[in-house]
Amino acid sequence: MAQEYNLSPDWLNDGAKGYLVGGVSQGAVIFSAPGIVVKSPAIAQLLAMKLCAWRDDVDIEDARHLLRSLSGNQGQIWAAIEPYLLPGAELKAQYALLDLWETTYGPD
Repeated sequence: MAQEYNLSPDWLNDGAKGYLVGGVSQGAVIFSAPGIVVKSPAIAQLLAMKLCAWRDDVDIEDARHLLRSLSGNQGQIWAAIEPYLLPGAELKAQYALLDLWETTYGPD
């Protein structure tokens, strides 16, 4: 694709692929052209990825924005993101969600 459209070989950042679990969920199509269709992952999957990474203030604020986009109580949100958690990072994600929930909505 890069060669066909005269793009740099590193035109597509694939750094997030390590956090994709269970395949890409079926979100909205955000770009379509001959030979490529780009879909956005579901918000629950994006939140799971941010909670598993939980690296810095950028992840925290991104996760807060995603959390506010979802409806439900803490248990319902956890159930929605659980299928997308990176194996081995479940506990990290759980603590991250607890912290995020408390700083966003107060103690549960």
